[in-house]
Amino acid sequence: MDGLTGLGAAELARRIRAGDASPREVVDAHIARISEIEPKVNALVTAAFYTAASTARRRTESGVPADPPPLWGVPVTVKDAIPVAGMRFTAGSNHLREHVADRDAEAVRRLRDAGAIILGKSSCSEMSGSPETDNPVVGLTRNPWNADRSAGGSSGGEAAVIAGGGSPLGLGSDSAGSIRVPAAFCGVVGLKPTPGRIPTEGHVPESPSALAGWNTVGPLARRVEDLRLALSVLSASPATADPLPPLADRRVLLPPAVVGPPVSREVADTVRDAAGVLGAAGMSVRRRARLPMTRTVLETTAVLHRHWLPSYRRSLGGGRPVAVWRELTRHRSGNAGIVPASLAPVAIISSVGLLVRAIGFGRAGSLEELRSRFLDEMRGGALLLLPVFPTTARRHGFSWGPYGGLGLTAIFNALGFPAVSVPMGLSDDGLPLSVQIVAGPGEDEAGLAAAAVLEREFGGWRMAMQG
Repeated sequence: MDGLTGLGAAELARRIRAGDASPREVVDAHIARISEIEPKVNALVTAAFYTAASTARRRTESGVPADPPPLWGVPVTVKDAIPVAGMRFTAGSNHLREHVADRDAEAVRRLRDAGAIILGKSSCSEMSGSPETDNPVVGLTRNPWNADRSAGGSSGGEAAVIAGGGSPLGLGSDSAGSIRVPAAFCGVVGLKPTPGRIPTEGHVPESPSALAGWNTVGPLARRVEDLRLALSVLSASPATADPLPPLADRRVLLPPAVVGPPVSREVADTVRDAAGVLGAAGMSVRRRARLPMTRTVLETTAVLHRHWLPSYRRSLGGGRPVAVWRELTRHRSGNAGIVPASLAPVAIISSVGLLVRAIGFGRAGSLEELRSRFLDEMRGGALLLLPVFPTTARRHGFSWGPYGGLGLTAIFNALGFPAVSVPMGLSDDGLPLSVQIVAGPGEDEAGLAAAAVLEREFGGWRMAMQG
């Protein structure tokens, strides 16, 4: 059974359909693996092992249906910002510590309809606002490659449990990099889809109306083909067996550097290596493409300051806006209800956002103008290739520093472009390396096609915490 935890969701589904593995064997193997790694990574908020095992046993006894749905018998996990009926639903907040969801989110319903078996709810940043996964409900989630390093956020529990072999497929969410950063830190694949492609109904917190398209629900997984399968199941558009679109004659653009911390040598070399492989696959590589990256970062920051910050402060406070320094004082006295990692974005966006708005950024229509410029440069189906994050996984507590996340991830939430994170091997100190591929709106499959090329060349996901 141990070998089953090394297979992707699509391969597990194929083996179950062929009778080479049973739902019971697959689910039991993943429950055993979670039990092994969970004390070290702290990735789950709620386990549903008894229900999952009972469901898998019944399906094994009844046999494979004549026409099984695409994820029949495959175990999955769900970020605790997304409701699953009958399960605790905290969104990482003390205010919701004992809350139980009374219905499934639409995305969860689609997973169930596709035959998936839910193993549990994974931990997330408090109200999905921090690039680190820590919350007052279950505490800090650790990176399975190195416990001193962050699993990223806000879908860090999801990335950690997949990286460690505990789940082949998970459901996360991304409003500024919350799928892609954890995927990169933990060495799994993750897709932020085109807005509207996968329903976000039920997500807590709900995005402000001005940022409605910024937050997306999307899959994290072991293999690129798993992302494609999940997208077909979760998408409002019909599932299709069509091959991924060809890459030959498409362009791949490497954007210029953005304001913020410099990209590390290893990460820059990884992007260069990826460009070489995509060029060998028939794509035309254009370095230092003329894209308004820095201006988009500043406009994004201004919009976050105006619309996201007030909403996030209220979410953290259970309806009453939090004050950073008051909460930090409570933390030092041992009376804190909010973890410091959740306060860092408030402090940073409050100060930086105020500054960029004061110098003229955040005008109505500015992001729409910038989006048009990106679309013009990407005409003909071009893809962007860039890092997910300036470095490999950072040490716990990094969110209080100038980590540079907005320049590489959040701008594509602001622009409404799909993006995929794909692992590219390990760094010299044994941490995952990844790159990000960004496509035009509605071209999620083109991004996945490029990710599949890189996965074949560099090996893709490998299980952490072996031996």
